[in-house]
Amino acid sequence: MGSHLMQRLNAFADAFSFFLLWLQNSPVILSLFAGLTLPFIVNLPREERKNAPFWLKSVACVSIFFFIFGTISPLTIQGLSYFFKLLDNNILFRIPLWIMTVTFTTAGLFFHIAARRVLAGEIDNLKHRIIKKTKLERNTRTDVRKVKELLPESIEYNPLDYIDLKKGAFIGLNKDDQPQYITIKEFKTQHAAIIGTTGSGKGVTATVLLYQAILAGEAVFVEDPKDDGWAPHILREACKKAGKKFTLINLNKLNFQLDLLADISHEQLEELFNAGFSLAKKGEASDFYRISDRRAARNTSAIYEKGMTLYDLFNTDFVQSLRQAAPAFFGELEEVALVNSINATNGFSLKEIFDEGGCCYIIGSTRNQKIISAQRMILTRLIQIAETRDRINSTPRTVAIFLDELKYHLSRPALEGLGTARDKVCIYSWLFRR
Repeated sequence: MGSHLMQRLNAFADAFSFFLLWLQNSPVILSLFAGLTLPFIVNLPREERKNAPFWLKSVACVSIFFFIFGTISPLTIQGLSYFFKLLDNNILFRIPLWIMTVTFTTAGLFFHIAARRVLAGEIDNLKHRIIKKTKLERNTRTDVRKVKELLPESIEYNPLDYIDLKKGAFIGLNKDDQPQYITIKEFKTQHAAIIGTTGSGKGVTATVLLYQAILAGEAVFVEDPKDDGWAPHILREACKKAGKKFTLINLNKLNFQLDLLADISHEQLEELFNAGFSLAKKGEASDFYRISDRRAARNTSAIYEKGMTLYDLFNTDFVQSLRQAAPAFFGELEEVALVNSINATNGFSLKEIFDEGGCCYIIGSTRNQKIISAQRMILTRLIQIAETRDRINSTPRTVAIFLDELKYHLSRPALEGLGTARDKVCIYSWLFRR
């Protein structure tokens, strides 16, 4: 029993001695392997080392072994020679050996880097060929060359063939080309954001919804800064069919059309100035200079008398005295006073559409700054009228406001009003590009 164990121990000792001698005699090949495998450790980020896969951790361990017994083998063997007499105890000072191990390690590093750059594309192609895609795959990420294949195909159809308020509000066709409807109650209480690329049919979709809103008896207001060529005619036909009034206001025309200040209060006029002239606080250093402009807006609102227009206000002695004290407010008021289309004495009142239903189509601008200011003031005025309606003793008419090219209509007071618009029986449709 004892002799058998001794034989095994002797065999193990002989094998270990042979292994140590092999390590001492093979530093060059081991240093080459060290150079080939070390980049696996170096290229791995520190935060990913703990979660690295098992094979990568194994390669890292083997790489460290090659580095110890290859690249720095003279130092390693010198240390082991103090414990194992069969090893060379003068190997540490062999300069040619150091040169060879370092050289082969460096060669391995360069070969690894070069091979990685050359073979990276081939490896990816091989993986791509091996992977078989399932037929159930859909809506996968791709590049712009193939994104059109993922989009639903557009078909030509006549929306009038599907519009039937008895079934609900028609909102389009589904993927099976079948009409989709929502209830009229839901249609009258939900906002809509229509988003799409240029030419994707956003305007057509919005016009179909507004057409049905007119037929449903809603008060429809459209602010269109780019002057759509077809929408006014379609909505006019809807008003004819519903027996409602259609009013077209072009803010770019010089004739007098709209009385923007009809039935307005002093507080509402002050809010109108703040919205149209962007006088609200913005959290910037320039807020300090807006204080005098807001004061001028407040004082100008106080001198308003029924029947006055923005043009009349601008020509009062008080406003003329603000030329130096509040030049920004004075200049802004001067610009909107020049917009004849909103300064009609006893002209069209927005409240008429609120009371009777129908459609008011307002054509604006995307470049003329005074027209853009007028657009913001009109939106704020619509919110004011919606808020002041009696919602206790009567059920006010649903108001649908459509804002084409949303960015040209927004101001801080308008945004705050939009947040509570649904409670005022007022719904919005926004249209913007993505």
